[in-house]
Amino acid sequence: MRCDFAAVAHLGIPALTMVDASAGLRGEKDVTAFPVPVAQAATFDEDLLSRIGRAIGAEGRGKGYNNLLGPTVDLSRTWHSGRQAEGMGEDPLLAGRLGAAATAGMQSQYVAATVKHFAAYTQETNRLFTDTLVSERALHEIYYGSFRRVVAAVPTTSVMMAYPKINGTFATQNPALFDDLKTGLGLAGYTVPDFWAGDDQVAAARAGMDLAGLGPAGVKIPAGALTGGAIPSARLDDAARRILVTMFANGLVDHPVPSPADNVSTEEHQCLAHEAAVASTVLLTNRSAALPLPASLTSLAVIGPADADALTGTSGSTYVDPGTWTTPLQAIRARAGGKVKVTHAQGTKGDVPLTAVPSTVLRTTAGTAGLTGAYCAGPDATGTPLVTRTDTTVDFTTTPVDGLPQVWSARWTGTLVPAITGLHRFSLLPAGTATLKINGTTVVSGTRHSRRFVLGPYDYPLQGTAQLTAGRAVTVELTYTNATADTGACGLTLGWQPDSLIPAAVAAARTADAAVVFANRIAGEDMDHAQLDLPGDQNQLIAAVAAANPRTVVVLNTDGPVAMPWLGDVEAVLQAWYGGRGMGTALAAILFGDSDPAGRLPVTFPADAGQGPGTTQATYPGTNGSVSYDEGIAIGYRYYDGKGQTPRFPFGHGLSCTTFAHGSLEAAYDPATRNVTLAVTVTNTGRRQGTEVVQVYAALPSAAAAEPRRLVGFRKVSLTPGGSRRLTFTVPAQDLAVRAPGTWTLVPGTYTFATARSSRDITAQRVLRLG
Repeated sequence: MRCDFAAVAHLGIPALTMVDASAGLRGEKDVTAFPVPVAQAATFDEDLLSRIGRAIGAEGRGKGYNNLLGPTVDLSRTWHSGRQAEGMGEDPLLAGRLGAAATAGMQSQYVAATVKHFAAYTQETNRLFTDTLVSERALHEIYYGSFRRVVAAVPTTSVMMAYPKINGTFATQNPALFDDLKTGLGLAGYTVPDFWAGDDQVAAARAGMDLAGLGPAGVKIPAGALTGGAIPSARLDDAARRILVTMFANGLVDHPVPSPADNVSTEEHQCLAHEAAVASTVLLTNRSAALPLPASLTSLAVIGPADADALTGTSGSTYVDPGTWTTPLQAIRARAGGKVKVTHAQGTKGDVPLTAVPSTVLRTTAGTAGLTGAYCAGPDATGTPLVTRTDTTVDFTTTPVDGLPQVWSARWTGTLVPAITGLHRFSLLPAGTATLKINGTTVVSGTRHSRRFVLGPYDYPLQGTAQLTAGRAVTVELTYTNATADTGACGLTLGWQPDSLIPAAVAAARTADAAVVFANRIAGEDMDHAQLDLPGDQNQLIAAVAAANPRTVVVLNTDGPVAMPWLGDVEAVLQAWYGGRGMGTALAAILFGDSDPAGRLPVTFPADAGQGPGTTQATYPGTNGSVSYDEGIAIGYRYYDGKGQTPRFPFGHGLSCTTFAHGSLEAAYDPATRNVTLAVTVTNTGRRQGTEVVQVYAALPSAAAAEPRRLVGFRKVSLTPGGSRRLTFTVPAQDLAVRAPGTWTLVPGTYTFATARSSRDITAQRVLRLG
């Protein structure tokens, strides 16, 4: 993307050349793919984020860009969001401090960053037009929180406005949001819309939009609006000033970008990607000290999508091509050397669309090969069909019947006669909503706005399984509508995999000393997750392998929490997120004990799909065009604490392969600065070098009507066995304040400060009276 300023080019004002850059440079070759933003948040490491920012900034500049669209500091509200991997977790302090470090790092390389997306953008369903109903307090304390910290640290950055409406008005056209961002938060730089956001460029400019070039497709600012008074001259002057301030402050004018280089991925950056992957990998559970793998190990079964099919990133604007990289399977084999025999069994295809069900196994009621398709007007596949015909397969990407209306639906019926007995996988790849029923039972159901987002390399299938018997016919009913597809899109593929890969994986696991099972889930822009379960047959695979080998380790290559019905049957679980090009070598280092898993959860993992915010239709995905954030400030661990829900794994959780002790907590309050100073000594009490993340939480006085506790500090420390370090924390009054209408207040009263290993694992606490 390029924004030219031809009218002032003679003054030395450069064009803005833009590239998505939250995990590296999207759309470029020979660049470094870093872990996705939620994995970056899992590092809890500001210094590391600063170095990642500098690396991305240097690579962006090396490729000829001076405006990097990143970092992304959106907060995670619900596990449904298909874009949760592109944000930095559920806590505004964590996301804000890490985002500030990344932004400053990028802008140190004579490029401008664009922090995104402002504000309260937490779901992909109906993202272009949904109306987010959210309180002023929640906006200021939670959804503005990450941006407040970025802007405070780097006020001359730029900010991208989000897609949805906020309390009735598109974010891109909402004067209150612009006033909060520029006057309240102190943004000195410019604002820009997300691609195609909003519906009125003039209204956006009047409200406070400074750079309109990315706005809604086909909706331009009329030439007369710039000179005819539709946009006040003072507003135009302010927009120009903000763009120029950002350019000059970050050196874009004095340091023009060089000619693009072919390869900007240096050895230093690749080592940094490995370090970041290690630092973001979370050890969720480790029964019987299963990790690191024992030195006595002689054979290891690696199972699942662990080779070139391992996911390094998320689909959409954050995807970065990893280029030539070392896959987990390759890295494990290299690290094992000749001492450990490593075998690989696929076990599962993972989260991919399957081959179309052939006509040879399908029959209409008349006995013809294929299924009977009835095509109807409207979204419900009811009433008298417009067309009824036999379709040999269901596999189309354009309207399959001439003359169908703009919104149409279809129902296919018949029977399927399997040739194999056992677990069968089925997939649907729709642009729209589709449901597959076998013998009257729903096997696959859901919605995809598009089969694959325009910017990403991954398809967006829906998955399911069924136990079938060879030669025994089952009824098939498949329904579809394009009503929920992106405008102008349609398509559906009914796929299957009749031959399960699980038995071969079980055989490999049974003969090995240990088994490592990789599981994955596709995620990305313009899609949400309807189910918490791992897609397809992956839960069955893990359960079967664990039954065959008691030393089973699971690696979850997902964007966030998934259901874990097998958790009590496996010995260890690693959350790898999408770890970029360094994921493979990082996992090998962790499995064999060369590195300590150093990540901590930046999001709460629910025990089931009913936990956390967004569990009703009104609160997700919404009704009648709006979604209610009725939980207010209680997102993430705040919600679990307030509702008394016990999560599967709490925010901040993560194990080390050694043990740590936290000493007593020292605390003092300075009325002059209104800062709280805390100190604690951390000691490695185990036999291995390891990494601890000390978290500090505060409970506010009851008069504040605040959440039960909030994160107010964190520090990451690596210690040798027996080593100790005294850590100090400064908590400013702003981080303890609450938002009353129009103002911030530090409520006088008793505050409880606690050190912790997670939001639920408190190690020491002290009480202070403030105010």
